[in-house]
Amino acid sequence: MSGRIRSYIGNRPIPGSGLKIRNVVNRPVLLSAAGALIFAVDQGVKNRIEAEPAGSLPRDMEGSAGRYVRLDRYHNKGFALGRMKEDPEAVKLVSAAGCLSVAAALCTSFLKKGSIITQTGLGLTLWGALSNLADRISRGYVVDYMIIKKKPFSKLVINIGDAAIFAGTLITMFSMLARKERTDSGDG
Repeated sequence: MSGRIRSYIGNRPIPGSGLKIRNVVNRPVLLSAAGALIFAVDQGVKNRIEAEPAGSLPRDMEGSAGRYVRLDRYHNKGFALGRMKEDPEAVKLVSAAGCLSVAAALCTSFLKKGSIITQTGLGLTLWGALSNLADRISRGYVVDYMIIKKKPFSKLVINIGDAAIFAGTLITMFSMLARKERTDSGDG
């Protein structure tokens, strides 16, 4: 497939037709669908947390997750740990610029047929950041709702978008470090 992004379905026949599916599901579509799901779930949980009546939070999550996660409602006008909360407009602008930068890096990786691991990391980071940016634009703050009850995380209040940003950043870093090591050793 010269010049095309590799398909995950390939040239499989469509049953009963004799036709073959070609490039129906490719990396950008697959990663965008997964990212949109993360965004939608995070926004849905944020809306549900915002609708909770006064006095119903904080509480432990139901089921076995309650051993590890406590639900609460925090309105964060700044970055992580409330940094720059006194200037929410600057936070919006920096957040939008960050989203654009990550989106540009992801598009570049697709065009250069980069590593699926790097693309996954960038995709997680982008969709998590977009969820938080949507909050900043629509609400004026980010809704944080999960407290991990294990040290050293017990002081942090996060949301699914934050978890996606964190996981995506780690995946991207490790992928890039591994690529650098392969390049430095002459294997890549």
